[in-house]
Amino acid sequence: MDTLIIIKEISIVMIAVILVVVLLFLIPVLLQARRTVREAEKLIDSVRVQVAPISRDIGFITRDIKNVVQSVHRQVDRLEDGVETVHDMAIRAREFQIDVQQRIEAPLLQLAALLGGIKHGIESVVRVFSR
Repeated sequence: MDTLIIIKEISIVMIAVILVVVLLFLIPVLLQARRTVREAEKLIDSVRVQVAPISRDIGFITRDIKNVVQSVHRQVDRLEDGVETVHDMAIRAREFQIDVQQRIEAPLLQLAALLGGIKHGIESVVRVFSR
C-alpha cells in the first residue's frame, strides 16, 4: 500500500505541476485577450462616432439625389411635350407646303406657259416686221 500512496502523491504533484504550467501559459493568453477586447471596444466606439455623421450625410445625399431625379423626370416630360409640339408643327408645315404647292403650282405653270407663248408671239411678230 505504501507504493500506492506514493503513486497517488506523485500523480497529485504531477497534476499540480501541469496545472501551474498551464496557468503560466494561460495568463499571457488571457491578458492578450483582455487587451484585444479593449482595443475592439475602442474601435467599435470610434466606428460608432464616425458612422453617425456618415449616416446623416448619406441621408442628405439620398434626399438630394431623389430631388434631382424628380427634377430630371419633370424636365424629360417637358422635353417630350416640346418634341411632340415640334413634330406637330413639322407635320402642319409639310401639309401647308403641299396645300400651297397644289394651289399655286398649276396656275404658275399656266402663267409661265402663257408668258412663254406671249414671248414667242412677240418674237415672231418682231421677225415678221424686221424682214
